Amino acid sequence: MNRKRSYLALAVCLFAALSGCKQASVDSLEGEYGVAENGKIVPLIKVEKTDKGYVFDDYQAGKWRTGTEVARPLKREEFEQIMGAKLQGPFDGLQTNMAMFAKVQPGFTAGDFKTSTGYMMAFMLGPIELTKM
Repeated sequence: MNRKRSYLALAVCLFAALSGCKQASVDSLEGEYGVAENGKIVPLIKVEKTDKGYVFDDYQAGKWRTGTEVARPLKREEFEQIMGAKLQGPFDGLQTNMAMFAKVQPGFTAGDFKTSTGYMMAFMLGPIELTKM
């Protein structure tokens, strides 16, 4: 009887630990994002789920242009290597050959870059902070 209680208690603890560790899915990244310019948020990118996977749409001349390259999930370790900084807290990210998009803990810093919103995108020229619209 005591052994059964021990196993039950262990199972409950394991379930609670695994439930608490669950990260948000990259589905939570879907949406429109912009950059701050002159006190306004200007549309820049949309993360869209298509039948082929996630794509980054860009905003040009007042319209969204659908991306063609399918993004893949970005691992925490890959992000840390690219940014040269360790992450604290939750993380979700997507990456193409040309860009990466991530949701990090607000306040994340890497060198001179800091995000207060927690949303960011990085290209070959460096990272930019985004705001979810």
